[in-house]
Amino acid sequence: MKVIGIVNQKGGVGKTATAAALADGIARRGKKVLAIDFDPQGQLSASFGVRGSDVFNPPALKLLGIGGELVFERFSLAPYLDIVPAAIGLESANIALVGKVGRENFLKKALRKLENMYDYVVIDSNPSLSIITLNVMAASTDVIVPFKPEFQSLNGIELLLNTISELKEFNCNLRLCGFLATLADKRRSSTSQVIDLVRDFAQETESRVFDSVIRISVAAADAPSYGKALYAYSPRSEVCKDYEKFVDEVLAITEAQA
Repeated sequence: MKVIGIVNQKGGVGKTATAAALADGIARRGKKVLAIDFDPQGQLSASFGVRGSDVFNPPALKLLGIGGELVFERFSLAPYLDIVPAAIGLESANIALVGKVGRENFLKKALRKLENMYDYVVIDSNPSLSIITLNVMAASTDVIVPFKPEFQSLNGIELLLNTISELKEFNCNLRLCGFLATLADKRRSSTSQVIDLVRDFAQETESRVFDSVIRISVAAADAPSYGKALYAYSPRSEVCKDYEKFVDEVLAITEAQA
């Protein structure tokens, strides 16, 4: 089972849209996928039109099993796609896990129990470097970093790389799968300049910048408000074609890995 964490401590970089498109795209290619919303804002859940029944004790929090047995509560979205929703109550995990031994490994332990149920797990993380985020990265076999190709993004990427390097002490199997340029305005010369600079970062970490570049799009912004994945909302849009190419890239990379 491959576990892909979508991570960036900076908000507004298309992280949730990327997680939704990736989970939906892999499932439509016949793989069994579990999407996990690990952001207390619950944006991935909303993108699929799903809300947890208890905002103070959402399924994503129950999955951690803090102080008791974990509860695996998921919602079926399609024949090959399930989701574990989140809500504001997930934020309490940052406090509840502070004094716990192995606090960064609770999600990893939970996913071990699901090993034979799914081919892929796609996790949308919160935009910070909290204990919740550490759990996502510790549980992941691969991390994908969406970034908006603007110069102010570079400092955040460097900080995230340092965190990933430190986490490899706990998860030696963690791979930085790649960086994905999102919300890109290809008319601006700075867009290609920033992508080239991130490519330099990627080479230093034996990673890559995906060939796919996700353009800025009204369709991608509007789809979550209708509770639909992008492909269901606007399958012929150019941004949907961008994400379809990205899904194919991710599958080619992860399926080739041992």
